[in-house]
Amino acid sequence: MRNILRELAESDEDQGAVGRHAILLMTLIGLFVALPILRALPGGGLRFSVLLSIVLTAAIYVNSLQRWTFLLGVLVGGGAIVATGIGEATGSIAAVLVARSMGLILLIVTTLLMLNTLVRAERVSRDTIIGGICVYLMLGLSFSVAYLVILGFDPDVLVKGGHPLIAAAGDSSAASAQVLYFSFVTLTTLGFGDITPVGEVTQTVVVAEAIVGQLYVAIFIARLMALYIAGAREDRIQARERDED
Repeated sequence: MRNILRELAESDEDQGAVGRHAILLMTLIGLFVALPILRALPGGGLRFSVLLSIVLTAAIYVNSLQRWTFLLGVLVGGGAIVATGIGEATGSIAAVLVARSMGLILLIVTTLLMLNTLVRAERVSRDTIIGGICVYLMLGLSFSVAYLVILGFDPDVLVKGGHPLIAAAGDSSAASAQVLYFSFVTLTTLGFGDITPVGEVTQTVVVAEAIVGQLYVAIFIARLMALYIAGAREDRIQARERDED
């Protein structure tokens, strides 16, 4: 397993993952920016599903370097996109739940693979920075989809203003936008308290997200500093060797 992860990280570094990670970052930022804007346009109830499908497509592209990760991405991500279309067209709750579950799997796998590359990087580069930002945003998005999966089984696990969040939102995209907001408020440990988790499972996921958010920032910054110091030391040694020659 270690050899597989090392091979994936080396492939990312050798073949350059900046373009793929940058595309994923743009789709993530596009989701956050476009989600509230598209509410005013016709078909605003579909905006979250459409934007999430775009992110999943970018995630498939990120995993395209290795054959097995690409096939996994196509099967899981493609299945999620198809199930999303079926769910939106038919109103099937089961199809929507399948779509969210498959999308969550792809988001988690992509996040872990990018994190593997980040951890095994030997120098600070543009890809290190872009990949690190992507991982953080993917963590928040992954947890938000996890909350949506939980809400598919029990709509009352998130409460806003004393009422279930789903009932108060108005449409599925509005509810998803609220869940996305709640996820990042939790990830950054802002804790406004306007949305409250109910039930042991949801509260456990919330605690896990808060812990992951804090640990990731601390570890990522420490890793960047270690790589920068090591790179600077190596550059000084090479410069001294050239001067001596």
